[in-house]
Amino acid sequence: MFEFFPGFDPATWQWEWTWWTTLSWSGRVLGIAFIPTVLLQRGTRPMAALAWILTLLAVPFIGVALWWLIGRNHLRRRKRRRSRAQARISRSFVNLAQPREPAASEVPDATENPLSPLSALSQARNLILHDEHGIFPPTRHNRATPLNSGPRAFDVFEEAIREAHHHIHFEFFIWRDDATGRRFRDLLAERARAGVEVRVLYDAIGSKGIRRAFLKPLIDAGARVASFLPVRLLERRLRVNFRNHRKLLIVDSRVGFTGGVNIADDYLEWFDMAVELKGPVVYQLQEVFAEDWHFATGEDLADERYFSGLSEYDSPDDETSQEDASDAVRDLPAIARVVSSGPDDTLNTIHKMFFLAITSASERFYLVTPYFVPDSAIMTALQTAAMRGVDVRIIVPQQSDVPVTQHAGRSYWEGLLEVGIRIFEYRDQVLHAKLIVHDRDHVFMGSANMDIRSFRLNFETNCVLESHPLNRQMCRLFLETQARSTEIQLAGHRARHYRTRLLEGVARLLSPLL
Repeated sequence: MFEFFPGFDPATWQWEWTWWTTLSWSGRVLGIAFIPTVLLQRGTRPMAALAWILTLLAVPFIGVALWWLIGRNHLRRRKRRRSRAQARISRSFVNLAQPREPAASEVPDATENPLSPLSALSQARNLILHDEHGIFPPTRHNRATPLNSGPRAFDVFEEAIREAHHHIHFEFFIWRDDATGRRFRDLLAERARAGVEVRVLYDAIGSKGIRRAFLKPLIDAGARVASFLPVRLLERRLRVNFRNHRKLLIVDSRVGFTGGVNIADDYLEWFDMAVELKGPVVYQLQEVFAEDWHFATGEDLADERYFSGLSEYDSPDDETSQEDASDAVRDLPAIARVVSSGPDDTLNTIHKMFFLAITSASERFYLVTPYFVPDSAIMTALQTAAMRGVDVRIIVPQQSDVPVTQHAGRSYWEGLLEVGIRIFEYRDQVLHAKLIVHDRDHVFMGSANMDIRSFRLNFETNCVLESHPLNRQMCRLFLETQARSTEIQLAGHRARHYRTRLLEGVARLLSPLL
């Protein structure tokens, strides 16, 4: 019969068929072999587990490669070692921090703090030290100054660095070799040459454009520089998906900064925010940096030299003037705490913080976030808050630097608009700010976005600030931002083109793979 197919070689055909059959079955066996690992690491997230399993079965070789690169949470294998390091550092910090911390009677309890669920998590702790899940207790006698733009933040960063006498701890997700990046490199090098201890920690993926030549002037000046979770192709465990998204600057333990601002020219044009902190809460930022630095370099910073700059802010009457505070936006009194988390944290503390903030809101919950990809718990919390009568408003960018995340976020709008949540898209600039205004007394600022990556994959740091004047200022800023935004209407959203809905659906399907 083969004479009807000129040039057909049965032997070649049989060999190719055998080869493809072997390859196909090998792929299936390989994909099935990885399913137990997926169930062990993603079993608490059924949709994510199902997405990975389907990928492993449909395209096993690609699925295994993706799982190996971005799916595994191998950092949890290192959690025990990291936890021991944290415990050792924390024990050293106890003797340093305890004398400056108020007595237990001075720490606000659940009856004083409208965020009672958050207070309950650490009500029994009196030290400026976190537990194994990154939850610090609230501290009094702090001052907070919001920095509501990139240029403003850079100027204040520079002022603080120039005034440094003992040490500068500089940790950022993105640090670029551009005018802004060189500005801070040269400034840090100048202070290092002046005898100030300078430590720089940058994320290996977020700052992937950084080269040795860029860092050489800083290293030659005597600064210590390290990258967080560097990617080495020949390393047995590639660590691509778990990144240090924190933005921290601590100077002489006297002043600390956190927020969304990275060190790059983009942030001169984007709408972003940071917060300047003075007082005992700086100890908490210092400990977060110390643990990250120890993780990256092995150096232990639990030394009194790094915890000696707070005395000028330890005045007991800091909070007495809150109600009478003027509209000035510098050094606003605040009770403050740091909440940190990462992929080595099984509790997903940042996620729990957002959830508790939403469910404890009684009057208003205003959210500014550049990336909005909630899970079912956050969606339910937002919907039920609105149904309880809480004024829930969300501002996201109209123009995003990560389009797939923007499309995924828009797929959630209908379920939120239906219960009366107001959603706005900021139209003036790229929005990268992270802000929560909670009722009349609380503000949340930091590095975390309202998305799955911040909930589970990134190392993040946020600050919870209890301050009526700060809340008032941030509420005013939110309303000004809202005025420069376009409100999303339910009818118009439902009428969007089917291609748009399809694109949003595909983007949403990808989110569990994160």
